[in-house]
Amino acid sequence: MQQVRKLGPFTEQQPSVTPLRVTALHPSVGERVRAWARRTLTEETVTEVALGIFTLSLLAWLFVGLQHALENYMIIPWP
Repeated sequence: MQQVRKLGPFTEQQPSVTPLRVTALHPSVGERVRAWARRTLTEETVTEVALGIFTLSLLAWLFVGLQHALENYMIIPWP
């Protein structure tokens, strides 16, 4: 059982005031999206999306590098 100390009105120590939890009438957009994702997405789907984004990012990086190389380096023709 917890010990409860009564504080006098003129003591130096003030009782801690903790805010009450506020519940909104309508959840925010982020909360709704998070709830939808938990209901519909599986781990496999999330993994597939992450791999797809990684692959597209890698391809974009390679094509930008190729474009940069073609613009800045001279291509020597075969003799």
